[in-house]
Amino acid sequence: MPAPRPDRAVLRAPNVEPALLQGLHEFIARRNAADALLPGRPLVEIATTRAQVALAAQLMAQAFVHNHDKGWLAWLPPSEVARIRAGDTVRAQEKIARVIGYLCAASMFEGGLVLLESAQTPDGRAVRGASLWRLPAAVHRREPWWHLFAFGVPAALRSYGLRRAIAAAGAADVLVRAARESMDRLGFPVRGIHAEMGCVRPAHQGQRVSRRMFEPFRMLADRFDLVYRLESSSPETNDQRVFYNFRFEKIGEHRFGASRFNSVGPYTINLMVRKPQPSAKSCP
Repeated sequence: MPAPRPDRAVLRAPNVEPALLQGLHEFIARRNAADALLPGRPLVEIATTRAQVALAAQLMAQAFVHNHDKGWLAWLPPSEVARIRAGDTVRAQEKIARVIGYLCAASMFEGGLVLLESAQTPDGRAVRGASLWRLPAAVHRREPWWHLFAFGVPAALRSYGLRRAIAAAGAADVLVRAARESMDRLGFPVRGIHAEMGCVRPAHQGQRVSRRMFEPFRMLADRFDLVYRLESSSPETNDQRVFYNFRFEKIGEHRFGASRFNSVGPYTINLMVRKPQPSAKSCP
C-alpha cells in the first residue's frame, strides 16, 4: 500500500481536554445543522490534515496582507512593506504564511487547533475563513525544542532574516507578558479559550463567516465557565464591527513604538476578553 502524501498526512489528535473537545464537536455539529439549508451549505470543521493547516495559513496571510495588518507587517523589511503598499503582495503573503503555518503546528502541542469555514460553489467547496485557537490542554506539554529548531527557526529566518526574526520573537514575548499581566491584574484565571488569530476572505466579509467560527467557542465558554480572550491587532476595523458584537470587552492594550526593525511605525494591540455567561442560551 503506498504511503500517504505528506500534504494529506493526518494531524496528531488535538491535545485538548476531552470534555471540551467533545463539547466543541457537539456545538460545531449544531452550527452546521442549523446552516444546512442556507445557500452554499456553510460548513465549519476542525482541520485534520497538514494540507488543511497549510490552506488556513495561506488564507490568513492573504487576509492580513490585504488588510495591511500592522501586527504582521511590522517585522517585514521596509522594501517588502513598500511592495505591499504598491499592490505587490505575493512575496509578503508567502513569507507570512510560512510563519503562520509553523505557529499553527507548534500550538497543537499545547491545546491548539485550526478551524475552517467553507461553502459550496459551482467549482466545489471554497474555504472562506480560517482561525487558530488554543484550549486547555489534556496533557500539559510545551513545544519540543527539536520542533522549534527544525521548523520555527527556519521559517522565521527565511521570512524575516536573523535580526528581524529576533525582533519579531521579542515582540511576541512582550505581547504574551502584557496579556498575562492584564489578566492577572483583573483576576481572570489562566485556564480559558484563546482566539490566537483568524480571518475571513475579503470577498466574503459580511456573510457571517466569523460568527460561524466564533459561535461554537462562545457556547463552549458559557457551558464550561471559561474566559474567552484575544489580542486585536486591527482595533480600528475589527473591535467595533466584530468583537464588541460578541460581547468582548477591552481590558488593556500594548503599544509598539518605532524601532529600527519595525517597518510600519507605532501601532497598538488591544487585549480583550469575553466573560462566560452560563445562563445564556447555547443555541446557534
